Amino acid sequence: MNYFIEEFWGLKNVSTIHDIKAKGNRIVKIINSKEGWFVLKSFDPSLSDQQITQYTNTLSYLGASQYRLSPNILMANDGALYKKHNSRYMYIMEYIHGEQLQENSEDEFALGQVSALLHKIHNYPTQSGLNVEERIENMYRRFHKYSFKKEYDQIIKSLPNFNSLRQSFIHTDIGPHNAIKTSEGKVIFIDLDDAGNGSTLIDVGYPLITQFIRYKDSGELAFNIENARAFFEGYFSGMEMSIKKKNSFLMEQYLCSLCTCQVMERKQ
Repeated sequence: MNYFIEEFWGLKNVSTIHDIKAKGNRIVKIINSKEGWFVLKSFDPSLSDQQITQYTNTLSYLGASQYRLSPNILMANDGALYKKHNSRYMYIMEYIHGEQLQENSEDEFALGQVSALLHKIHNYPTQSGLNVEERIENMYRRFHKYSFKKEYDQIIKSLPNFNSLRQSFIHTDIGPHNAIKTSEGKVIFIDLDDAGNGSTLIDVGYPLITQFIRYKDSGELAFNIENARAFFEGYFSGMEMSIKKKNSFLMEQYLCSLCTCQVMERKQ
């Protein structure tokens, strides 16, 4: 593989530093070369041409935008954004030197700020990899044997038409685990493979059910209100909105996230 990288991307003296645990069909490697450190992402043959094109176009688009929100993708010698090797698609992007964000108030505030910047991007031509309608349809079938099926279906039926709500560029899995803070204090999103245009409320409400709520050892739910408040204070800090509008927007997020707590499963 190192020879393949050297041949098609023109990097010299390529070696693997270490592998990063990745979900699904992904392999992620930190590589070193004469030109510096990079990240190699590789996918098994089940990935379609359309998907790899979407993944790489997203990084290229963000790299050319006015906001520095993601790692830059490294083009191959022939200008291609990705290559295929041994039936696996792969692309290379810059390695972001820094530290992963932590679940504390300071980092959540910074995460909220950069999330608001991401949502200022409108009219992105490609939909995100998050198909809400398909997930909702699957939920109707998933619990058909459970005693609470009727009540569960009522929750699903109460969901709004997300396509009619605010639309913007969305990450689909906002959280400290998917963001790096550089030595200059700038926050950069990583793992944007499923990013694209979609419902802003889903994206910004998602942390309410994946970050700020945790199960205790006793099985009870605990809500980290400090981190939640920090995230949304950061999110609204750069917006010119009245308190009434902010409260209304936050309530919409909260209600949507409550309704979708079973639909929007945390990615494995």
